[in-house]
Amino acid sequence: MAELFQVTTDPEIEPDDVHYHDSDSAYNDSLESESYRTSITSSVLNYKYHAYREGEYALPNDEEEQDRMDLLHHTYSLILDGEIHIAPIKNAQRVLIIGTGTGIWAVHFADPIQPKWVPPNCQFEIDDFESEWPYAHHFDYIHGRELAGSIHDFPRLCKQAFAHLRPAPYTKQVVSLVQEASAKFGKSMDNLDTWPAAMKEAGYTDVVCKIVKAPSSPWAKDPKQKEIGRFFQAHQVHSVPAYTNVLLSKILGWSKTEIDILNMHVLRESKNLEVHQYGKLYLIYGRKPL
Repeated sequence: MAELFQVTTDPEIEPDDVHYHDSDSAYNDSLESESYRTSITSSVLNYKYHAYREGEYALPNDEEEQDRMDLLHHTYSLILDGEIHIAPIKNAQRVLIIGTGTGIWAVHFADPIQPKWVPPNCQFEIDDFESEWPYAHHFDYIHGRELAGSIHDFPRLCKQAFAHLRPAPYTKQVVSLVQEASAKFGKSMDNLDTWPAAMKEAGYTDVVCKIVKAPSSPWAKDPKQKEIGRFFQAHQVHSVPAYTNVLLSKILGWSKTEIDILNMHVLRESKNLEVHQYGKLYLIYGRKPL
């Protein structure tokens, strides 16, 4: 079927990297060097027990221990019916594994085909996971296994992991809920893509639909997009409760407390420049023929 109207979409918005510190970038560059990725020197690891921060870990790391850990990995795989984790997460782009052991879990997560070589998207680093983490970016998933007996301060580790996790997309949840409620209310907010066809069917000619991407906070690199983001960020303080207070309470039956908590998370998320969210503005017009 041929399209009866013109649809154009803005290109992807390039995120700004100015909020990353130069020192962090230099550190990350050094971690990405070929020599760092491909070798773990004997000056750091001994054959029997850990030499890095010696005394911090009570178990050995010799060949027998590595065999035990690989066997345990297979045992966990049997317990979990072939899965390597149970977290309800899909399409994770950045993953941090603490206490990686032999690295077999990391390799299998990075490439489910389980190759014998280290996948290019898997990088090993030698560090103490109870020290301050040097990462400037956030992770979609942080995984640890067999950590009992190797942690001094578990509450601190939990807080550090929490600080380095990418926030759950509360804004996406609100959009989905508002769309659901508006549809039940009989005035859907999720049908803008059908409007050009409806205008064409009504008799309009030269129907044009231009989709403009507008960042919801000042995360974009382009100065104009950044300015737009600042205004949208300020706008959300009023728009989020305006959309949710009635639709979620009267249509979906949410309590005021539940709505207030969700709104708080959305507004907090809008201040996080690591979250590259944008809205799509549909600009649609047509001409009535003579």
